[in-house]
Amino acid sequence: MDPDLLRTARVMRFLGVPAEVHESLGSTNDEAFRRAQEGAPEGLVVLAGHQTSGKGRLGRTWFDEPGQSLMFSILLKPPIPLQSYPLLSLALASSIAWAAADIASEIAIKWPNDVLHRGKKLSGVLAESRGLRPGEPPVLVLGAGVNVNYHESDFPREFRESATSLCIASGEDRVEMGWLFSGILTHFVHELEAAYGGGPGALLERLRPQLPEPGTRVRIALQDRAVEGELLELTETGALRVRDQASGLVEILTAGVME
Repeated sequence: MDPDLLRTARVMRFLGVPAEVHESLGSTNDEAFRRAQEGAPEGLVVLAGHQTSGKGRLGRTWFDEPGQSLMFSILLKPPIPLQSYPLLSLALASSIAWAAADIASEIAIKWPNDVLHRGKKLSGVLAESRGLRPGEPPVLVLGAGVNVNYHESDFPREFRESATSLCIASGEDRVEMGWLFSGILTHFVHELEAAYGGGPGALLERLRPQLPEPGTRVRIALQDRAVEGELLELTETGALRVRDQASGLVEILTAGVME
């Protein structure tokens, strides 16, 4: 594991809970759920230097080389409606974008939970929720993968047109992972404070300025079709309301890829 990241993680507390550090794991999300089943508290962060079975959205795998990516999962027990959990995924993407923007320009969020630099993927977030015990609300695990210290030649050829890293975006030869990790979690605490204190509406107001403005023409690719039209709003459930240009109907989209 990156030595700077290891030093930071050993003293890190998120919501008062120490981080758990692993040289290698199959999946940080799976480990966070395992620890939740054992009774781990909200705020546990599971960090790995390498994932052997990293997961992305839509069943995709996550590419990483040991020590070059920042990969972690956060265990949450949100006091907000289950249908608004997706907003917290977007909030983590927002926190990654804010931290990255300290050293790189042209950083943007792509709904529902990607971070881009000049159209190339810099980071992704995978949100998973599970009910662990009867009568208790589901826990939420947010897994993040950030491409940090890759140079273009480090990526497999099939990823070079679509992926980038913070090292490439910033022009730096190497980015300190401990600084990045701390910055992301520090910003994410403020997003949680908004959601937990003011509800989904309060968090929504913080996130809206970082997405395309209402009236923007968007195209959302779904599994079996695409919806193209006018973006109306982001809702308190993290869904997009889009007026389809072909039918004139308003569609509420809870999943898909914004192109």
